[in-house]
Amino acid sequence: MNKTIKKVIPILLIIIGILFLLTPFILEQVVKHYSKSVIDETISKETLKANNENDDLEVEYDFSAIEDVDIKSIISGSQNLNKDYVIGTLYIPDLDINLPIMKGLTNANLMAGAATMKPEQSFGTGNYTLAGHRMKNKDLLFGSLMDIEKGSKVYVSDGEKIYEYVIYNTVVVPDTAMEMLSDNKADEKGKPIISLMTCYFSSKTGKRFFAIGELVDEYLIED
Repeated sequence: MNKTIKKVIPILLIIIGILFLLTPFILEQVVKHYSKSVIDETISKETLKANNENDDLEVEYDFSAIEDVDIKSIISGSQNLNKDYVIGTLYIPDLDINLPIMKGLTNANLMAGAATMKPEQSFGTGNYTLAGHRMKNKDLLFGSLMDIEKGSKVYVSDGEKIYEYVIYNTVVVPDTAMEMLSDNKADEKGKPIISLMTCYFSSKTGKRFFAIGELVDEYLIED
């Protein structure tokens, strides 16, 4: 090994170490950029209505995308983000969560906001299910969802109406508990519900956290 290589190796190790330390910060900044840009630039009543009525979009439901955010998912998401998939907004005042609702469960959609978890679900009916990434930074995506309390209000909108839910239960279940997505859950309650899901601390735990709320009101945005 010549002297040049001996000098280069320590420098490379230092650079790799710095990149490793900066990775969480870089991930957070990319997620913040995309989720905020969708909210700030895209969402209007007309846009949401057009996107909701667009039947030409190829919508995917890839449950393997519900993993911890990493470089791979960020790269994939940033390359495939399509703002035509924005169909609504989600607002939880108690947690300061304000996110776009994205149609379909993909890396790109989960990076930008809250993603619908099953086809043909409609605002204000059945069991409206949304998934979001848990982030260590509670200001991002569903980072603060596990802090939600019973009685917290959740608002979703399709651009025409606002649907108001009140959280009545939180549960931790295995990631195989697909029954949590069923409309039967709404039938058991006797009224429409919303189910907000994120990883329980990490996808590696094999558990999912659900916050479940019942529909208490809906009103036109003009009101």
